Amino acid sequence: MMTIRLITAISCCFALVAASGCASTTAGGAVGAQRSQLLLVSSSELEGMAEQSYAKLKADASGKGELNRDAAMLKRVRAIAMRLKPHTAVFRKDAPAWNWEVNVISSKELNAFCMPGGKIMFYSGLINQLNLSDEEIAIVMGHEIAHALREHSREQVSQAMAAQTAISVGTALL
Repeated sequence: MMTIRLITAISCCFALVAASGCASTTAGGAVGAQRSQLLLVSSSELEGMAEQSYAKLKADASGKGELNRDAAMLKRVRAIAMRLKPHTAVFRKDAPAWNWEVNVISSKELNAFCMPGGKIMFYSGLINQLNLSDEEIAIVMGHEIAHALREHSREQVSQAMAAQTAISVGTALL
């Protein structure tokens, strides 16, 4: 009987913690999409981690001679990002003030991403192999920026933390 009460108490505490972490940090924007997210880690903490990861990625790529090798492509991608940047305020008022950074890695990989805080990385393979126009680059970039604006990384980290806590509690009880 004591075990059932303990499990119930722990479950209730976990539910309260999870519920208190549910929020949305973004406005509905032009489409009005609203949903709550489990956010157990702060934006500033995640942005700090993203900045460190981005710096390491840049340093690694630079060490291999793969960072920003094509000046014209870098200028093009950065110009597209700067045209998109003002529109980020539709979803997050603070986003235009982020410390935005845009770089290009020379690679055949078809990839691009935007980390929390506006750290954008494009891979040249995406642009070259698909022969993307500026508009198509903007579409890909806008999609990646939307992930950062909607704090999908923060949500994923929070979900992983919640899952790890549940596993730890379950393991302790067993």
